Amino acid sequence: MNRTIGEKIAALRKAKNITQTQLAEYLFLVPQTISKWEVGNGTPDVAMLPKIADFFGVSMDELFGRSPLDRAKDLVMRYSVLRDDSSFREAMECLKQRLQTIDSLLKNGIGDKDKLEQEKIELESNEMHLLLQQGWESAERALNLAEDLANRTGEMPFRLQRVQLNSMLGYNRQIRLECEKNFREAPGLDTLRLYFEVLLILGQDETLLKMQETEETVRGLMMPPSQSNAAIWDQCLAAAFRIRKTEYIEKHKDTVLHYGTAYDRFSLLWKLAELYKEKNMTEKYIAAREEVVSMMPGMKWDAYVEERMEQALQQL
Repeated sequence: MNRTIGEKIAALRKAKNITQTQLAEYLFLVPQTISKWEVGNGTPDVAMLPKIADFFGVSMDELFGRSPLDRAKDLVMRYSVLRDDSSFREAMECLKQRLQTIDSLLKNGIGDKDKLEQEKIELESNEMHLLLQQGWESAERALNLAEDLANRTGEMPFRLQRVQLNSMLGYNRQIRLECEKNFREAPGLDTLRLYFEVLLILGQDETLLKMQETEETVRGLMMPPSQSNAAIWDQCLAAAFRIRKTEYIEKHKDTVLHYGTAYDRFSLLWKLAELYKEKNMTEKYIAAREEVVSMMPGMKWDAYVEERMEQALQQL
């Protein structure tokens, strides 16, 4: 049961061995006023609360009996309402500080271990909730920008990002139906690429490959292989890699290697090296890996990505 402010004052006063007379003298009141507060017959004026907290050497949160966990939850809730950067930073800082305190207490064997572990779980759960909210908010903003840029420019990168963001935000069914409808009504390389992108995101690799292999409209757009449809062949190979259709990969890999962008070729060779290593196809593995190594210096990455790629190459 939540205690009244008077009961909390009484508890603090007794814990610190302070008399009602001493507190009353500090506040320029009579002891009877303190007594009335403590039995529930009245409450302190709001302006007195900071002075009372200072007198007992506690924070306002402690005076009101609000725990660090309660404060963290309240700050997360505030961000849920305001959705501003300042509220996010304050909530995250509060969570991090309390988690650090708990880790220190646990490390030094101070306090109730079970209670601290449970509080840590609740704090981490709230941190996760906070990050998810920020991620959702950021994705919504990004989607609005992608929608605007796609409408204004019609450029494929923005249209692809629009599809990806819709899926990220959980609008899978809507964006799939939209892209399928657009392709069926106006078959073309752009509408097919966007539809295949949705199928890849949803993990519908078999559906994608079946369309490429059996639908005349799709085959008509993808044959003969060329620079204009290389990106769609790259999507088909991505689906084939995920479900390990080695024969399909071997049959169509040269299309991307010949017509794809430098990045597409590099990515495909990397995946081929991984596949050949997994399948113990030693000669092909060595050849693919050597091509990856030869292409590395020509790839334009920033220093961080280049370092990570070099590290990953050691494991390839």
